Amino acid sequence: MNLKKNITISLLLIFSLTSFCSTAFSRQGTLVGQIVDGFDKVVKDVEVKIKGTKFAAKSDENGKFRIKSNPGKLEITFRKKGYAKQTIPVNMFDTSDIHLPQLAFWKYPESGGVFLVRVNDYKKIEYSSFYSERDDSSISFYVKGESTKIECPKEAFEQGKIWLMMLDYSKDEPIVVGKNLYRVTDTNLLGNIAFESGDWAVEKVDDKYSEVSNRVGIRYLTLEPGKYYYCIGQLTLRSKIGFGYYFEIVDPTP
Repeated sequence: MNLKKNITISLLLIFSLTSFCSTAFSRQGTLVGQIVDGFDKVVKDVEVKIKGTKFAAKSDENGKFRIKSNPGKLEITFRKKGYAKQTIPVNMFDTSDIHLPQLAFWKYPESGGVFLVRVNDYKKIEYSSFYSERDDSSISFYVKGESTKIECPKEAFEQGKIWLMMLDYSKDEPIVVGKNLYRVTDTNLLGNIAFESGDWAVEKVDDKYSEVSNRVGIRYLTLEPGKYYYCIGQLTLRSKIGFGYYFEIVDPTP
């Protein structure tokens, strides 16, 4: 009697475990995506992992990947030497194939700085300093040196403006925020402050900033032809000297 009972219990236990494993396996879904760089070129051999799990995959020759996971709130990490590591959150509640948006995976430039993202590569914006001159009534700020010329075809301009994308890369320190864009006059004047009124004759230009990682950010700009200066920090009454990136959008009209 005991033998028959033990056999029955064992069979029920095996059935339960088999059913559980089958159910657990069937609840897995698959995340599908493609990885390209900032110039829309596919990136292969990117390590793709679900944080906190053993699920992993690599992108293929076409930059595509497939990775299984259990449903839930997931964090997917993307790594490859020479590229900025990225982590994206995904809420996975389906157990079928889930297609993710195409991921822009940013390659590190050879040096730190601010770069124009061009069609096939980066164009480095040269590092330059500014200084101030004071008199009894005001303080004026001037940029030193020559600006980095950015020449764009006439057809790229719309209503006299052009849309640009800049990559901001900090190689040594994980800080890419804290830069302010100012318009520069033909005399390399950034602007001035009148002491008596406190008025600022400084043209600050807005840009949209998007963080990629703690060392890489993307800046989106819509600019008219002219000279501009990315100041590291802000111009203040106490500013004497400072540093930033000086560039010029060349007017395409003859």
